[in-house]
Amino acid sequence: MYRIDGFAHAWPPRVTPRPLMTVASLSRALAAVVYVSEGRRTVVLDAIERVARDASLKNRVALVNVFVDREYNRTGFTLAGAHTDGIANTALDIAKKSLELIDFSTHDATHPRLGVVDHVSCHELRGERDAGAALARNIGRGLGDQGVPVKLYGDAASDKVGLAEIRRRAGYFSGSKEGRWMGDGGLRELAFEYGPSEMSSKIGFGCVGAVPWVCNYNVPLTFTFDAGVDADERMRRALAFGRAAAKCVSERGGGLPSVQSMALPHGDRVEVACNLLDMDVTSTADVQRATESTVASINAWDYLGVGSTVRVDQGYVTNQTPESMLEAIAALERGS
Repeated sequence: MYRIDGFAHAWPPRVTPRPLMTVASLSRALAAVVYVSEGRRTVVLDAIERVARDASLKNRVALVNVFVDREYNRTGFTLAGAHTDGIANTALDIAKKSLELIDFSTHDATHPRLGVVDHVSCHELRGERDAGAALARNIGRGLGDQGVPVKLYGDAASDKVGLAEIRRRAGYFSGSKEGRWMGDGGLRELAFEYGPSEMSSKIGFGCVGAVPWVCNYNVPLTFTFDAGVDADERMRRALAFGRAAAKCVSERGGGLPSVQSMALPHGDRVEVACNLLDMDVTSTADVQRATESTVASINAWDYLGVGSTVRVDQGYVTNQTPESMLEAIAALERGS
């Protein structure tokens, strides 16, 4: 027996066990993917990743994926957690370090981009959909305080403008043809919600938005050419073929519903890079089959020259699934 306030109690004291946190018991779960315009300088990437890991630990956030693409000179940091402030603060720490170490005016890549902190996508995995919008506005406000002009999109934007439309007006997709951003395009039509009203060449600007989870799925195309065709001409022809294929696969071009796609150089190959906006409507397997069917239907010699060939390789995803992120969040909450 032991005594508290003069009353006798049994030993040991009874402790009500804490319920085990599972995916099913999560009432709220969010994710954010922070894309920065660097994928080649190891020292810079190591410094940014250290900040990402330290901030994740401090803020009770799971850093579930770091996807470095050297060819695209681009890296995505995927954060998942149950607490909006923790994800926002971690994303902003990543952004701050990236802005210290990256000069957008000297950046070069085959992937189009708009700024140092090029894009932050926010996603509600469990709970109310407007939580994703609140997270995006929180991050956008913080980026603006760091000097980044920010354009909101999706659920976070009052005009509900989509990411693709912002990029289209900014010349992003025109820039993809040459592997560079082509200027301010129609930016005068896109008033920034946060940060400076004018962008600098050193920083560019960033898009921050909230949408349902987007799966990035890239399908590589491998080409062979006549020995007399030089490397630059090979890539020019391969990109022309890839753009024709990507247009047929995308919803905008009359292809698969809820799919956006474009062709990008990736080393000595070309990729049909796809955003799957609703995997309940179109799956990665659907995209793979559609790409293979589309490539088979195109007369390759019309684009590549007589004797040339094209092969569709197996595609790959660049990030985690919602299910794997929910598991990571539940594990994090169990350990807190």
